[in-house]
This record gives sequence, structure tokens and C-alpha cells, in this order.
Amino acid sequence: MNMEDYIDTLKGQIRDKNAKSFVANEIRSHIEEQADVYENGGLSRDDALEKAVKDMGDPVSVGINLDKIHRPHMEWRFLGYILFISVLSIVIHYLINRGMNPGQIGFSDFPRSTSRAHIMGILVSVILMLVVYRLDYTVLLGKSRIIGGIFLTVITLLSIPFGYYVNGVNGWIGIGSVSVSVHAIFLLYLPIFAGILYEYRGKGKIAILWIFLWGIAPIVSRLINGDWSVPFMLFMLIAELILIFLAIRKDWYLFSKKAVLIGFICVVIVMAAMCFNKVMHFNDYQRLRLENWMARYNIGNYVSDDNGMNYINTRLKEVFANSNLIGRSDEAVQIMTELPGYRDDLIVGSIAAYCGMLAVVGIIICLLVLSMYVFRISLKQKNNLGYIIGCACGITIAFQCVSNLMIVFGLLPMTGSILPMISYGTPRNIVNYMLFGLILSIYRYKDIRKEDMMKSVLGKVAI
Repeated sequence: MNMEDYIDTLKGQIRDKNAKSFVANEIRSHIEEQADVYENGGLSRDDALEKAVKDMGDPVSVGINLDKIHRPHMEWRFLGYILFISVLSIVIHYLINRGMNPGQIGFSDFPRSTSRAHIMGILVSVILMLVVYRLDYTVLLGKSRIIGGIFLTVITLLSIPFGYYVNGVNGWIGIGSVSVSVHAIFLLYLPIFAGILYEYRGKGKIAILWIFLWGIAPIVSRLINGDWSVPFMLFMLIAELILIFLAIRKDWYLFSKKAVLIGFICVVIVMAAMCFNKVMHFNDYQRLRLENWMARYNIGNYVSDDNGMNYINTRLKEVFANSNLIGRSDEAVQIMTELPGYRDDLIVGSIAAYCGMLAVVGIIICLLVLSMYVFRISLKQKNNLGYIIGCACGITIAFQCVSNLMIVFGLLPMTGSILPMISYGTPRNIVNYMLFGLILSIYRYKDIRKEDMMKSVLGKVAI
């Protein structure tokens, strides 16, 4: 059997079509290297190749063994953990909704309907997660800039006729009865931006300019639509800067780290100037909210108004003070019933009131472990694209968890935020579950999408 026939037979045992070419090149290289040894020992080239092929063993058996190695893998533990938290979220919402007084709210079927809506939202999110998992995340390879450009253009244009204001921020798109948070959609931009960083590997100083432009593009998009949300700007810039430094740490670019440090300082200065300018032009309610938060920590000469803009933070503090260690506290429940956002932004307070502080600690631990799991999968990848995209997903999930908890506990000014997977809200849950799907896809191809193969594919795209 000659080398090509051997390789064709071996490839027939491998199920993943992308792995076939990778394995074929590896086997061909190994055979030729061994043939060179035999040829140097005195054999003719044909005899050397024949002997090298024979040394490889039965092509069917070898192919079956390689198929076991180079095949898609499901990270069942991670998937099981996601499903566990999903079920936990449904149980939490059931308990909270059941505990509400329907007569007080005015909708007799409210608890049951909201529980049903949350269940349907979780089911849709899980289905979309599995769809993304089945897709190959390397679709971003060489196409991230195109995808990013289309993404930004569509969101910017849709926000012109369909955008509307909520709490003074033009951050929503409404088409018919469907409303979606633009800030939630933009969470999907971070993996795209990670792919863009990968595409500029090996580039020189010009890469700094292009990376900077792609980094501020989401903010420019929102400014065009009149959205001056400072928390959104800070979130996007900080997350992108972390990704940039992760890429630099891998020595992806042909420029000095000193230049990047200077650029980073410039970005921070510009960002601080933009935030200061926005603060100076805050609406009255936004200014009072910030002043009350600063007063809590004796910053400036502001006086805390516990019955005004600081009302929610004050009441949340009372909720946590009156919550039991385990189980429902009627006094805390009564307070949470009077607060808006008890199922979404402030759900941590509801968990404390209905289930106890121990349940809050358990939820925090679950989400902490989930974030660490995401980073663990990402950091162990054999290719840099999977590494940087996975880190983008991990940063997005972790930032949401940390910011929501800090806001609820009064460590950050009150603003819109959710606790991933736990808070009510289908659009944001869908986005977060899609990020989980990306992580599962990265793990799925961890033994197939190796760096040498990625470079080959990226080279073909460039050509």
C-alpha cells in the first residue's frame, strides 16, 4: 500500500471533516520523515516510503484511534452545571412569584404567568445555546471584521427608527410587542472584538490604530443614537482593554509594550474626560443618584437622602438586615414587594427575603464557580482564537455578576444591571446562554482546532 492509499484509508475512519485534513498532513509528515531516515540508511526512495508506511500499522486501527482523539467533545460537566443553575433559577422565580400577594399587584394570575414566562425564556435560551454549540466558533476566523462591521451597522440603523428611551437612556429597540436592550445585544460584540484582535496578529504599529477604532466603535454607535450611558461605556472599554492586554501578553503584535502602555494611558484620559463631561451634564435625577451614592462613603459634602434618590439602597439595606439565615422573612418580603425590579435588577434582595441569606451566599458561590469554569476552559485551549474568544465570554459573564452584586449591596451607584441566569429577562438571558454556547463550542473542538491548522486556514482566508 502506498502512502496516499494508506492516508485515504486512515481518513475514512475519522468522522470530523476538519480533522481529516489536519490528521492527513500530520501522518504524511511523519511518514516522510521516517522515509528520509530509511533513505539515508541506503534504501531507495520508493522502498523507504513503503517501509515507513508499513511501520505505521493497520490504517483502519490507526484511524479509529486517531478518531477517538481528534473528534468533537462535549463538556458534560459544564453543561450539567449550566442546567443546574437554570433549574435553580426557575425554582427561585417560582418561590418569589408564589410569595407575592396577587391582590396587591392587581393581576390574579401574575405569579403563575411570570413563572411560566421565565421558564419559556430559559428553555429558549438553552436551545439557542445548543445551536451555538453545534456551530464552529472558528466561523470568526478571518471574518471577524466583516461580522463586526455588519453587527455595528445593523444595530446602529435599527436604533434610529425603533429606538426608545427608558429611564433617560436611549438603550432599547422595540419592534411591535418585542423590546430588546441594545446594551444586552452589545455583549455579543466582545467575542467578535476578540476575533478581531486575533486577526491583527503579526501586524505592526498600524494594528494599534485599527484596534483602537474597533474598540471605540460600539461607543460611537451608541453616541450616534443618543445613548450616553456611562456604565455601558465603562464596561465595554474596560473589557476590551483587558482583552487587548491578554493579546499583548501573548506577544501577538510587532510593537513595543511601552507604546501600548502610553496608548492605554491616553485611552484612560479620554475616557475619564468623556465621563466627567457626561457627569457635568447629567439630568437632575442622575446627578442626585450619584451624589447620594457618594454621600454614603463621605465623598464630598453631599448629604444622603434616604427617602429620595437613595431610597432603594436604603430599603435594600433593611432587607438584608431583616432577612433570616434560612427561609422566608415576612418583614423583608414586605419591603421587597414595594420595590421595583424585585425579579430582575434587585433579585438578590428577593432571594434574601424569600429564601434567606444562606441562599444568597449559595447563588454567589454558584456564579463564581461558573465564571472560573469558563476561564478554566478558555485558558487551557490549544489555539489562540479559542483562548481569546473564551476569555471574552468569561469577562462578560464575570463583569455582569460582579457589577450587579456591587450595585445591590450599595458599592456602586444604582443603575440597570442583571444577575446572569438568575434575573428575569429573556433577551439578556439569551445573550448569556449564547456566550455559554461559544464556550461549549470552543471545548468541542479543543483537540481539532490546533494552532498550526488555524494558521493554515487563516492564510487561505487572507489569500
